[in-house]
Amino acid sequence: MSTMIPSACRIGRRRLRHVDDSGFALIATLLVVALVAVLTTVALTGAISVVRTSGSDYQDTKVFYAAEAGAEATIAQLKVALSDGYLSDTELASINPPLLDDISFDSFKVERVGDVAVETVTDGPYAGLSALTQDVEIYSRATNAVGDMSAVILRTKAQAIPIFQFGVFFEQDLEATNGPPMEFVGRVHSNGNIFLSSDNAWYRDLVTTPNKIFHDRKDFHSAKNGVFINDASGSDILLDFDSRTHPDPEAFKAASCANFDCRVMTDAFEVDSLRLPLPEGVPAYELIRPLEATDGDPERNVKFAWKADMYVTVDLTDIRTKDSVCGGTTPPDKADGDVTITPLDPVYPGTSVRFVASHPLLGCGEFDGRALLKVKSDMLDYQTNMSGCNFTVDIPAGDLGDFKVEIKLDKDLYAQLKDDEKGKVEWDLKDLVNKEATWPTITVTRSGGRETPSAADMCRLFQWEWSDFYDGRDRVLRDAINVDISELRAWTNGSETRLAEVIYIEFKIPADISGYSKKVRNQILDATINPATRLLGGVELPNRLTVASEWPFYIVGDYNRIDKKPAAVVGDGLTVLSEKWLDGDNMPLDAVGNVLQECPSEVKVAEPCDKFLDFAASFWVKKNAAETTVNAAILAGHWPTPCDHEDAACPADGSTAYYQDWYGGGLENFPRFLEHWYDALGNRMTLHYRGSLVSPFTSQKTTGTWNAIYYTPPARNWHFDTDFQNPALLPPGTPNVGYVLRTAMREAY
Repeated sequence: MSTMIPSACRIGRRRLRHVDDSGFALIATLLVVALVAVLTTVALTGAISVVRTSGSDYQDTKVFYAAEAGAEATIAQLKVALSDGYLSDTELASINPPLLDDISFDSFKVERVGDVAVETVTDGPYAGLSALTQDVEIYSRATNAVGDMSAVILRTKAQAIPIFQFGVFFEQDLEATNGPPMEFVGRVHSNGNIFLSSDNAWYRDLVTTPNKIFHDRKDFHSAKNGVFINDASGSDILLDFDSRTHPDPEAFKAASCANFDCRVMTDAFEVDSLRLPLPEGVPAYELIRPLEATDGDPERNVKFAWKADMYVTVDLTDIRTKDSVCGGTTPPDKADGDVTITPLDPVYPGTSVRFVASHPLLGCGEFDGRALLKVKSDMLDYQTNMSGCNFTVDIPAGDLGDFKVEIKLDKDLYAQLKDDEKGKVEWDLKDLVNKEATWPTITVTRSGGRETPSAADMCRLFQWEWSDFYDGRDRVLRDAINVDISELRAWTNGSETRLAEVIYIEFKIPADISGYSKKVRNQILDATINPATRLLGGVELPNRLTVASEWPFYIVGDYNRIDKKPAAVVGDGLTVLSEKWLDGDNMPLDAVGNVLQECPSEVKVAEPCDKFLDFAASFWVKKNAAETTVNAAILAGHWPTPCDHEDAACPADGSTAYYQDWYGGGLENFPRFLEHWYDALGNRMTLHYRGSLVSPFTSQKTTGTWNAIYYTPPARNWHFDTDFQNPALLPPGTPNVGYVLRTAMREAY
């Protein structure tokens, strides 16, 4: 049964329900407000957290990059330290992190890892070369002002690459614009730009530069289509693009890789410059400079003069008789009496001369206190009792009088003598200096306890000639020290104590010829002192050998052809004279057709011999040459083309007007020539060359400009000497170039 509820009651209940809904809404509103507040708090907290996290991430990133920057700065310092090819402990200890705002490096270390080892370079543009490699680990930890820190560990290889492992290495621009065919086997690298233009040039290995490669000449515009560079398979590929046609790095890389398998590399490949083995700020020419009192350890580590185990000084400020230089004796101008007085040394001002006295009736010991010795000259005047037949007289430097030595024997003191007897010898020192003194003083110093040649042997090894031959490029007569390699081989004869592996030749020269006697001046036919070193008889070397000087070198005939040994020639410039070269064909002649030894008129400062002037202007003709072989690394200066005709500031206008005496001569004339490289039948002669061509500087002594008048070029059969890829077969004293390679980097925790 249902129960009926009165209306009033229903109404009351409805009113009661209405009151209940109103309370719930209030509660709900409060709950929503609270929820919003919570959400707002959470949102604000999250936002603040994000801001804080972002700031923290920024600081972490900043200190990480600072730590990385510290390691990278070390790479730059390692390259400087490796500039001499060697990393010392002192150099490693002196490497410091960079100075950065609000960053400190509280832990920073640069340490060797393992020992130095000979390794093959496996990465980068120098892959395949051998290097003396030192692994180096860099630990760099950076901290900011609020204590955030980050650290990285960078592993590197500090590599010293022997410079003679390059077929060609130029510090400055390299030009190669050969006429006759030229094939070159070996790596070609220049720290400057490379200019290539030829009808017939073949490069069989990598060509690299940190700058640009131009298919053009530097002196004037000529892009000949005969330059070939091998790809990785050994195929000849024509060079038909360059850094001008493909200025965009990616475009150049694409063309190089498509055509040459990436074997033509420029700054587009981020090729590094190879640092020469010199301290920061020291010019490359110091490599060939002589010993200097101001040389510090860096110079001593790299200069060939300090590496020499035979140091030869040719002092052109101290002219003497040949006898006084070479250990011969000087016969007296006058000699009389029964006592014979014999000099055992050359008689010359500034020397100590040993004498021996003899008499048919006396023994050596009888020249005792009874015998009277008298010595007289402009600066000497004394007498003394003798104490044996051997005695020494010191002749003062600058003494130019009559030098007299006399011995008197009193018959009252010698029972075997019937009469007083004497002996007397006399020299005109002034006449010796003015008429007989024509040789510079030559001295040889050895290091490491090695044997020094006697004076007589020295003059067989090193022979001096004034006005020895004419250089048609420099237009001078060379005053030469001739190094006879065959005599050196005979003198050495396998002896370890006589072995000479690095020979350095220093020339000391006066400002001009004014201080010389007329006799000497008249042998300097061109009135200028032009020293040079010539290597003669070098077809077979006595041992591995490097010869160096800051003056030019000339190689005469085959060099190191028989039983080839590691060899180098290092100087201001180098000229190859063929097997057929004769000095007499390249010298002025006298009235009867003989080689002119002395000028018939007087030579003075700036007043050359007339005969020489006529010869240089009209009578000198380049002579035929013969096939010649040279096997040696060459480190020398070159004469550069002054500027690139494409540069707006260059006066060259791109025409051939800027050619003769403007073009530097290029790689093809880096070894210079002075002959007509043809035989009498018109066949072109060939220079066969194996070695390494390195030019770290501009020539300062051989400054004659190139032209096509003084020579006709040979055919060039030139190859890199692959023996140099073996460090044990490099020439003695080989410089190294430094290269630092990154191998790994990781964050340290």
